[in-house]
Amino acid sequence: MVIVVTGTVAPRSDQRSLKLVETEERLWQYKNALEKLILAEPNAKIVFAENSGYGKDGFEDMVRLASEHSMKLEVLSFSGNHEAVVNQGKGYGEGEILQYVLENSQLVKGEKNLLKITGRLTVDNIAKIVRCIRSDRVYFNVPNIHRKEFYDTRMYAMPVDVFKNFFKEEYKKVHDSNGYFLELAYTDAALRNGLHVYNFPSYPRIVGVSGSSGTKYEYTEWKSKIRDFISLFNIYGKTTRREQSE
Repeated sequence: MVIVVTGTVAPRSDQRSLKLVETEERLWQYKNALEKLILAEPNAKIVFAENSGYGKDGFEDMVRLASEHSMKLEVLSFSGNHEAVVNQGKGYGEGEILQYVLENSQLVKGEKNLLKITGRLTVDNIAKIVRCIRSDRVYFNVPNIHRKEFYDTRMYAMPVDVFKNFFKEEYKKVHDSNGYFLELAYTDAALRNGLHVYNFPSYPRIVGVSGSSGTKYEYTEWKSKIRDFISLFNIYGKTTRREQSE
């Protein structure tokens, strides 16, 4: 498995959808999240990809840290389509990063499964999640059992071929100003193609701050343990069209 961590280290000033725009603060947060991911030692390779053209040099210490823990970390940096991100929204940029990774990453080549995490977020139980998920399943969580209208795209996992066939191009349809976000695009892709989607078997313990809304993500462990149990019944999944017809 390869874990893909997405990011935008140095966003331009006209990217209106972001609350946090200071490059140094964003860089520190990305590196802090990468450090915690490496120290968790999940059984996976890691690709960090960012779309502001910041460069790789600032992450050399993270590459060394990964090597010290017998892990592989690849850092990719490119200049994405900034105008499209401004016009269509940050989900366009996120999808563009995944496409770039699939076409340019050396670590992704030959890997059958990917798990994507939005950069600057930490998943405290990532090692357990990697151990528990099955390589032949598509994993998304809905935000909670009372909001099943779209999938949470902060973190998802699936076979690489499934992503290429059904999700890779969906970001091009995103248009935030019209209310069509990446979460809806990916949900529609799963529904349209009748994919059987599972929630993560261990409920993700996500910590961090949203760069777009400024929302602080945190969790309470006892509540998460209840969600772990509920997850056994796929309560945080979403019914697909195929399942509805059955």
